[in-house]
Amino acid sequence: MAQGDLNDDAGVAAALQGADALYHIPPTMSPNETAIGQRLIAAAQAVGLGHFVYHSVLHPQIQRLPPHWNKLFVEEALIESGLPFTILQPCSYMQNTLGDWKNITAAGVHTMAFSVDRALSLIDLSDVAAVAAKVMGDPSHHGAIYELAGPALSVRDKARILSDVLGREVRAVQESIAQWKDKVTAGGMPSHMVEGRAHMFAHYDENGLVGNPGILEYLLGRAATSFAEFVRRAADEKAKAGS
Repeated sequence: MAQGDLNDDAGVAAALQGADALYHIPPTMSPNETAIGQRLIAAAQAVGLGHFVYHSVLHPQIQRLPPHWNKLFVEEALIESGLPFTILQPCSYMQNTLGDWKNITAAGVHTMAFSVDRALSLIDLSDVAAVAAKVMGDPSHHGAIYELAGPALSVRDKARILSDVLGREVRAVQESIAQWKDKVTAGGMPSHMVEGRAHMFAHYDENGLVGNPGILEYLLGRAATSFAEFVRRAADEKAKAGS
C-alpha cells in the first residue's frame, strides 16, 4: 500500500511504480481536481500504465456545475494522453440518502435543498464497484466512456419507497438552499464544498439530473439495484450496528 499526497508529483509517481492499472476516484469537490487528474495522467504516461480507469460523473458537460465541469477537463486530458483508458460516469449515489437517515427514521422526514418533484438518476455504489471490477484491466473496455445511471426518482418517490420499506410514513420536504447552507456551515463543512453543492442543488431544482440506465444494466448483466433494495439493505445494516 502506498500513501501520499495527490498534489505531490513525486508521491504520485512513486505510487504508480509497478502498477498495471489505476482506478482514479477524485477527491470530492476539490478545487485542485483537474490538476490532480492531469498529474496522475502524466505519471501514468511516464510508467506506461496498462489501463487508466477514471471515475467521472454523469453529464460532465454542465458548465454551471464546477464538480462536473472540472471532470470534463480530466476526461479530455485522458482521451488525448495515448493511454488505454475507460471513463465511468456514475450518477448520484443512493448512499447519499444515509446523510439524512436519522431525520428519516426519527422524524419521518426526508429533506433536500431542491424540488421534491425533480427526478435524479440514482446508483448503488455496489453497482459502481461491480462495473469497476469488470472493466479494470480488460482490453475490451479500452477507449470506452460509460454512463452509469440507475433508476430515476424524485425525493417524493424516495419518500414513498422509504415509507413502504421502513413501515412508517416518511414525508418529502424541501428546504431552501440558504437554510441548508446555514446548517452544514454550522456543522463544519468546508466553504468550497458548501458552494459546490449549492450550485448542484440549484441545477437539480431547475433540471433534475437523469441518465439512461441501459449501459449500466448491460455492464452488470442484470437490472440495476433498486432504491427499495438499497433501503432494505441499509436498514438491516443499521439494525445490526444498533444505530
